[in-house]
Amino acid sequence: MDRIGRYKIVRELGRGAMGVVYHAIDPNIGRPVAIKTIQLGQNRTPEEQDRLRERLFREARSAGILSHPGIVTIYDVEQQGDLAYIAMEFVDGPTLDQLLSEQEAVTPEQMFSILGQTAVALDYAHQKGIVHRDIKPANIMIAGPTSGCAGTVKITDFGIAKVTASEQFTMTGAIVGTPHYMSPEQVQGQSVDGRSDQFSLAVIAYEMLTGEKPYTGEHLTTVVYKIVAEEPAPPHRLNPTLGAAIEVAMRKGLAKKPDGRYRTCQEFTETLEKACEATNGWKTMPRGGSLSEPTLAEAPKPAISLPPARRRMEATGTAERQAQRKSGFLTFLLAMLVVAGLLALIGWQAAPWLLKPAAPNPDSETAAPAAAPAGQPAAAGSAPASSPNASEAKSAQAAPSNAKTGEAKPADGKPPDANAADAKPSPMPPAEPALAAKPAAAEPKPVPKRSPPERPPAAPQPVTIISSPGGAKATMDGDSETACTTPCTIVAAPGRHTLVISMPGYHLERQEVFVGSSPQEIPAVVLRAEGGTLLLTSTPSGAAVLVDGKRTAQVTPAQIRLAPGTYKITVEKDGKQASQTVEVRSGIRYLKILFDY
Repeated sequence: MDRIGRYKIVRELGRGAMGVVYHAIDPNIGRPVAIKTIQLGQNRTPEEQDRLRERLFREARSAGILSHPGIVTIYDVEQQGDLAYIAMEFVDGPTLDQLLSEQEAVTPEQMFSILGQTAVALDYAHQKGIVHRDIKPANIMIAGPTSGCAGTVKITDFGIAKVTASEQFTMTGAIVGTPHYMSPEQVQGQSVDGRSDQFSLAVIAYEMLTGEKPYTGEHLTTVVYKIVAEEPAPPHRLNPTLGAAIEVAMRKGLAKKPDGRYRTCQEFTETLEKACEATNGWKTMPRGGSLSEPTLAEAPKPAISLPPARRRMEATGTAERQAQRKSGFLTFLLAMLVVAGLLALIGWQAAPWLLKPAAPNPDSETAAPAAAPAGQPAAAGSAPASSPNASEAKSAQAAPSNAKTGEAKPADGKPPDANAADAKPSPMPPAEPALAAKPAAAEPKPVPKRSPPERPPAAPQPVTIISSPGGAKATMDGDSETACTTPCTIVAAPGRHTLVISMPGYHLERQEVFVGSSPQEIPAVVLRAEGGTLLLTSTPSGAAVLVDGKRTAQVTPAQIRLAPGTYKITVEKDGKQASQTVEVRSGIRYLKILFDY
């Protein structure tokens, strides 16, 4: 590609998720320009095309009414087939993000030159009723030399700015911007003013002072939660050269509520500069510099083996348990208590076996007469005389058995009565009964193996829910008892659940959520507003806009939020009017009206 519209392409400056930026020349006047393009039809649905076109024209409309040396000037906005583009002022220099990515930290002079110029430009835009909403290092460019305090700041990318003066421009329903630098009210989908940009500028100042962003996390929801609910680490913890005065200035700049912050961006930068001047020996830090700061390192602690989980303690042997718990008297005492508990458990299980009387020897049962029936005298009998050795070996067992049954051994040594023997036959063969039964009687009864305890069911886990805008009703699995207002947390059992988020004026959103064995964080749910958005342009631009004969506060190019229906759109300029009827439904509708001169 060598041309876009009338502009001649010189080279590519960069690529991003939204499109490509080129260095180009306007041949009519020989002026260098930067061309930001978006391929609307490249692997995108019609809805995505409308959304990208909306962002591009909003950027042009927002920045087009601003004329300030600290803000990139917009020259032109057009669409060529599936290619939409903006021609803007060309800035020959790095972004602040590139400057902060260098190995060396910015100097104090550079820091306050950049922060001060950015604050002046932002306050100017705020006076015009425009909030940038995406202040970050990548959108702050430095023109000219960057050494010392030289270099001119240029703020770019007003693509998500909000025109607060227009009542019909209400695109609050989506989280836009870079989360790490966004204000609490912005991430919650609330209305914003200039103090939101002041918060973002304070985040940049925190990063320049400490080398770290104040709010970080692996997931978007983690970052959003920290911005809304958690205070950042005190600056002196990351950079010990920063004193209490600097911390006080930063704390106010990063206040959660807009009313707790500075009234203007310049008030913030001036207060911070005075606090730094009152702090001896302070310095800035490069990105990641706090990680190598020696004052932050803690003395290494001796390794201590953590005790295993309870179910592993029940299955692990005593020797292994003692080997893992040699870290002092307390852990040794704990091991002894565990061993004592196990011994007590074994004793408890073995108690029935220990207390149970020894089973009578089968040979003794054969030799001894059966117990007499109730009410009859016991029959007399004695052990056989033919095996005296066996009789002696069994004397100890025969005595308790006889005593228990009340039987008496006959003095004459005669064999027991045959009828008594028939009453209770021997269950074991008579041959060598003592030798066969004795080992079995002496062998201890095995302790039954206990099956491992069943693993308890997984505990319910909290599910953090964030919507944009905030204040929506969230329920899990249709259970009204789980209802909460976003941002909020619902406790749910592990497994698959259905999350429903609703809010008046927005489409109902339904999402499947899988809850595991740990707290769950789901991406922020962006609610889609009911109705549609009309993106209106005219040739020439700068025309007043009327909807069904009612004049609005906007001029073309304009973005108008309308309820579903059919409208008569009229544009007016230099005493001339042009009208067109358009049907607006859910989503974005693009309309271009030409004046007939």
